Amino acid sequence: MTEDARPKPKLVTPSDALDLSDLWLDPGLGDGITETVRHSIPLGKPRDFFRMHPDPAYRRLVEIYRHKTEDAIEEEYFVFAGDMKGMLEEAAPYTLVVCIYRDGSPRIWPLRLPREGERDNDAWTSARAAAKASLTKWVKLLWEGRSYTTREAKPGYAPDPAWEKLPPFEELMIKAFGEKNIIRDSSHSMYRNLIGDKPTGDDHGGDI
Repeated sequence: MTEDARPKPKLVTPSDALDLSDLWLDPGLGDGITETVRHSIPLGKPRDFFRMHPDPAYRRLVEIYRHKTEDAIEEEYFVFAGDMKGMLEEAAPYTLVVCIYRDGSPRIWPLRLPREGERDNDAWTSARAAAKASLTKWVKLLWEGRSYTTREAKPGYAPDPAWEKLPPFEELMIKAFGEKNIIRDSSHSMYRNLIGDKPTGDDHGGDI
């Protein structure tokens, strides 16, 4: 009998080799390492070339108070919910739009609208015009004098965004504002500070 014809020894699984197959979650859920998970979404005007989401479902009209302290670089936005709308003179209407950069990262841009009876101005109208231009092409905001202009990206700068990869609008809003930037009642610390009332120690937010 040749060596190749000899019967091969049967492999026996050791008794201490446990079957672990039922421990693993569905691989379709991903491994969470190579996937991009964004825990927060920045608020404010885009800083680089961007596109605005073309779906109207990714735009909402809200009431916002824009807060900026002397030593802060970025502005902070507080959105009013429910019965708190109309309770602060400094608040104003904004349209929240979803923008995206070339690398796929989203940003929420609050576009200012005039209050009832208030005159529109060049800064607001030019910002809205820039947003409209970004529906179909990559543009960058430029400030000139008292209004915005846009610079269009060169051909081949980036393909059309993969909008389908973005989470639903509501999820983006939660990650952009969080709990502390939603004013749902008069106990909110920012609201009480603005009206000159003492803190309650019960600072909480709510749903938009």
